[in-house]
Amino acid sequence: MNKIFKPVKPRRLSDGAMEQIQKLVSDGSLAPGVRLPPERELMELLSVSRTSLREAIRTLETMGVLRVAPGRGTYVAERPVTTLSDDWFHWLLGHRQEVVRVLEVHEALEVKVAELAATHVTDRGVGRLESALTAMKAAVEAQDHEALVAADSEFHRIIREVGGNQIIAQILNDLEDHVLDARRAIMALPSRVARVVVDHQAIFDAIEARDPEAANRTALDHVRRSKEELLGTGLVAFKPCPPTSAEKAGRT
Repeated sequence: MNKIFKPVKPRRLSDGAMEQIQKLVSDGSLAPGVRLPPERELMELLSVSRTSLREAIRTLETMGVLRVAPGRGTYVAERPVTTLSDDWFHWLLGHRQEVVRVLEVHEALEVKVAELAATHVTDRGVGRLESALTAMKAAVEAQDHEALVAADSEFHRIIREVGGNQIIAQILNDLEDHVLDARRAIMALPSRVARVVVDHQAIFDAIEARDPEAANRTALDHVRRSKEELLGTGLVAFKPCPPTSAEKAGRT
């Protein structure tokens, strides 16, 4: 298998490494589920630095091409995920900093709300959260983006309600309309779709266990991961479709 890799030509090396791996996946040279060579070996095969290779792998993971299993290696994703649509690509490019600011608000408030929810949640509240989580899993399985956004919104709305702090809940509810497009855009990132159930399951488990510290930690991890994916190299890897002839004519 190692013979299929070639040294990357001089330019931005992480881009060259990313494109070569992506091409090998696309043409079937790297089949779904195949484990890539170890990092040091892959660095030598591609003639890139550790930093460039890790940047390429991080981007491909965000795109849903690769799956990184900590301590076990990097694998070709076993099934493709929906790529970011052109509409959301353009929206994110124009609103990325705005979305980051929204996530910073969530980092300050949603994390505290999750902690409060773990302290005050009732059995009925746990049942409502579980129903929202089940809806989220079904939406991911059906690849229904709007249903996923709705289930995610409902999950977090319930957490605010059961948290018991009406002032924080009202602030976040007032922000809901403002963050809806941001939520839709973030949920269109393939890496977010791949992790959304895992992240929310961890938050649910902490709240169900009435563990405020774990709820705080898992909610914080969830928000920070979203922000890192948005600010990382993954977004720039998504390219909008070239303009059609009609669109070009309209610009002249």
